[in-house]
Amino acid sequence: MNDDINFTNLCINESDKRFNSIIGHIEDMLMEDEFLRLHDEFMEKYWQEFDDTEENKFVYTDIFKEYQNTIEKYIERGLNNKLEGFCMKEFEDEMKSRQNEFDGEIFDLLSSFSDFLEFKQKFLDYKAVKEGQIIDFSNYFYISKYVGNDN
Repeated sequence: MNDDINFTNLCINESDKRFNSIIGHIEDMLMEDEFLRLHDEFMEKYWQEFDDTEENKFVYTDIFKEYQNTIEKYIERGLNNKLEGFCMKEFEDEMKSRQNEFDGEIFDLLSSFSDFLEFKQKFLDYKAVKEGQIIDFSNYFYISKYVGNDN
């Protein structure tokens, strides 16, 4: 039996645990009514400004900065209340270094804080739903075994 401690694995495991804990807290926050209201109000305020063209309007930059300040500050405030020593800048750096490890809606949202193209696409998708170009199924959750079952 080897009594040597592998500090590299210990640090990696602690880093992974902290990162996963942060993601878990963010997932919880994204389900809160306050966040949903804040996010929906922001999207409603600006969706008509966006056009699906390669050329970007100057107003997009202002909207992007406001989005970062509004949504990111909400998440940062919540994480500071839940996690001792939380630093948003460190978390953003870690997200960038782990970007190839993850996918899913939460990572799309987090990417929209720093990735302008992701941010713009989020608005274009929202606009397409608002204009009826695509159907929004986000409000229609159901268990498929009950669909078409007369029992």
